[in-house]
Amino acid sequence: MKIKKMSILFLVILGFLILTFSIFKKNPDETIKVKVLDYSNISTSNKYTGIVSPKEVFPIVAEGPTIVEKFLVKVGDEVKKGDQLVVFSNISLLENERILRSNEIDIEDTRLKLSNLESGPLKIELNNKILEIKNLEEELLNKKRTLPILESETKAAKNRLTAYKTLFKEGGVTSTDLSSMTSQAERINLDLINLKSSILLSQDKLTFLKQNYDSLNKELSLEKMILLSKLEKLNLENNVLKKRFEQISKPFVSPYDGIVYTLNSKDGVSLAGGERLLTIATQAKNIVKLDIPIENSQNIKVGDEALVTPPNNEVENASKILGKVSKVSSIAKSSADEKKNLIIETEVEMPDSIHFNPGYFVDVEIFSDLKSNTLSVDSFSIFEDKNQPFVFILDNGVAKKTPIDIGFKTKSNAEVLNLPKGTKIIINPFNIMDGQRVLSE
Repeated sequence: MKIKKMSILFLVILGFLILTFSIFKKNPDETIKVKVLDYSNISTSNKYTGIVSPKEVFPIVAEGPTIVEKFLVKVGDEVKKGDQLVVFSNISLLENERILRSNEIDIEDTRLKLSNLESGPLKIELNNKILEIKNLEEELLNKKRTLPILESETKAAKNRLTAYKTLFKEGGVTSTDLSSMTSQAERINLDLINLKSSILLSQDKLTFLKQNYDSLNKELSLEKMILLSKLEKLNLENNVLKKRFEQISKPFVSPYDGIVYTLNSKDGVSLAGGERLLTIATQAKNIVKLDIPIENSQNIKVGDEALVTPPNNEVENASKILGKVSKVSSIAKSSADEKKNLIIETEVEMPDSIHFNPGYFVDVEIFSDLKSNTLSVDSFSIFEDKNQPFVFILDNGVAKKTPIDIGFKTKSNAEVLNLPKGTKIIINPFNIMDGQRVLSE
């Protein structure tokens, strides 16, 4: 009896469920939203916070040792070309004036030494050497002209001596005549030998004089080069000193239009030559600097699009501005916070027409892995059943569970490979059953 009652109860419950399902299926009691499948671009995106930085920053440096009397600007001030930036102490003015005067004295002294070099002892000695060389060359030339004449006379004397010897044997001349002719021939031959020796000696002397002249000339040229080099160096220093003196003799003015980006010194501080006073950011292109966690940087590349939300009151009637990733560092570094996480320094470049003041924090959304002309579905419309992804499509007022093949995929979208364009995808199928009749908004 008990079993019979349980069977009847089971049949009643089963009938009630069948009736409920039938009514539920026939009555469109669920309102849904649909998205028509169409070609679009899909990408992955992440949001970050960055700081606006100028692309062009010009340093303003102290030309020489000086003392800052007072800065006339502060960080963030907008300046025009010619605006006064800083006033220097009179103490540094007097010191630079003393250094400039000392430099001018050195220049005058070097010029005098150069002038004296053209008429001094070394130049006189050099001129004397030139005269000696010319005289010796003339003397040597005369000797060489005499040589063939003396050689001819020597030959003639030898021939006469040979003739006299023959005549002496035949009794044509006396022994006195022969002795006289022999002496004459020997004297002429000795003159020839002496002339040749003199020519050789003069040639050696001329070579020595020329070497001595070259040595003196090199010494003079070297000294002249040293003085000219020193003069050139002093003139360069003079230009720097004059520029330095001009800089500190009156309030220093801005050479650019822009915004004071940093102050690198303070009132009353002494600076060495070449030290930076401040920097000015020109109102050229802006960039946004980002520190992106290394795990999020793998797919970011130069050229990726980025949406930048302007700081308050910076750009009128602009909700977001489209920029592009212009730099992705290839080297990871530790973050500045206590966590010391690895980050990748990244820069986003803004359009030429957009100018933000440096230092503002802005939100940036970077779009990576862009794939164009793709049929895609929102990720929250996709479910899985035994590792098979599926969606619900709207077909003649009925929700149908449909398996899909997924291609390119991001956190928010997935490419659908097996559904045609125009398919109606139910985008909020959380309470929908396969085969259920639904109404679309």
